[in-house]
Amino acid sequence: MPRKVVLAVDPSPVSLDALKWATKSLCNKDDELHLISVLESGLPNDVVGESAADTSPDCKPDPAALLRTQDLLKRCKGEAQGAGIANVKMTTLVSCVGGSADMGRHITEFAEGENADMLVLGSRGMGGVRRVLGGLMGLGSVSDYVTKHSSTNVVIHKMAAPPK
Repeated sequence: MPRKVVLAVDPSPVSLDALKWATKSLCNKDDELHLISVLESGLPNDVVGESAADTSPDCKPDPAALLRTQDLLKRCKGEAQGAGIANVKMTTLVSCVGGSADMGRHITEFAEGENADMLVLGSRGMGGVRRVLGGLMGLGSVSDYVTKHSSTNVVIHKMAAPPK
């Protein structure tokens, strides 16, 4: 039976590695794959995608950043389709508050709103000390937020270290 899989992507090597891993090792050919990316705008929240509706007319992302994000999603869609997954959808979530907690909230809410079977994202693996220090400054890990707050099954992909 096909699953609905949400895969959060950004331009980082870890995220792109998670895309390659998920499309080759985790997703089935008949799964419905939702590629999402969160773009910070500094204004109230909005969603931009193939079937998106403006939730707030005041929230508009930087046009150049939006084009870069949509280009990234198109490249990721091409890679997923090249791996044999035909049903791929793309959505850009626009965050107006910013920070990892807000990005994590958008990712979590999107997956829950789509009734996804699985949510996949990459993790840089910052380690506990750096996360604690970042938390004291209002920074944190998107993957930490998602694993703690999502009711959807979450798969965190950590990029393998290069051989020594």
